[in-house]
Amino acid sequence: MDIPDSSNEEIVNLLKILSKPEALRILSLADRGIGNSTHAIEELNITQKIYYSRLNSLIESGLMNKIDGAYTQTTFGQIICSRFLPAIGNIFAAKDKLILLNLLEGTEMENKAKKIIEEELKIPDFERSPKVRILRDYEALAIEAIDLYDSAEESVILASNYADVRVMEAIFRATERGIKNSLIIGKKSLSSKLKQLRIMLSITFAKTIINFLTNNVNLKDFLRFIELPYTFCVMDGQRSIIEISNPNNEIFIVALLIDDRGIAEKFTEFYETLWNAGEFQSINSVFTSIGTKLNGETPH
Repeated sequence: MDIPDSSNEEIVNLLKILSKPEALRILSLADRGIGNSTHAIEELNITQKIYYSRLNSLIESGLMNKIDGAYTQTTFGQIICSRFLPAIGNIFAAKDKLILLNLLEGTEMENKAKKIIEEELKIPDFERSPKVRILRDYEALAIEAIDLYDSAEESVILASNYADVRVMEAIFRATERGIKNSLIIGKKSLSSKLKQLRIMLSITFAKTIINFLTNNVNLKDFLRFIELPYTFCVMDGQRSIIEISNPNNEIFIVALLIDDRGIAEKFTEFYETLWNAGEFQSINSVFTSIGTKLNGETPH
């Protein structure tokens, strides 16, 4: 398998962080959220210096972030903790069996033994999982999001750091079909002048905005703005899309399409938390803000 040099560097940095026992313990503790660092330091029985040093490394690597005053695992961190770290532990526990597999290489027993060992190790394989599909670029993410809206039967919720006209048009189509949906827009998505210009120059988008507003939609029940840690979407309480981006430059790394009701429920709960903490802005104020930023003016 060929691994790009950039990914190689990120993997090396990740392994360096996870090689620190204190970092692993902090990451594990963040599964339930760390609301008080003083209590966490006492519970972990480590020094304040080590705690904040490891915590900063975990945040910089994208494994943890801070939301509403509490340190929590990101989607990336959740996947590392729940899937890959246990898998690595299983592999280390089965080293003797893996050595045996090497000895059987080229014999009739190899494939049978390999299958037995793989099943016992329970190593996650996203590529073969019927419940998880990898979306390797933003375009694939956008296409899947549009498909979720167009195929939804009951509801769709979207929390997005992207201002994609095509996805917005799919949202309006779903609304016209009577699909219950709401949208949380990351404040950072309004900060890019290029994205703002794309929206404002889209005739189709302007038409859909007009149609949307004439459908007696209460925007206070539809739209919120907040700082988003990542983009995610849930359709019909079953299928979810979760994006993982580079925390340093917010560049897309990968996204996962997951067909699992339990995971959908967790993201729905997180969405409701963000919604309740979010701000509402009228369409007029949004376009005024966009126009002001494009003109390089400071709002008064």
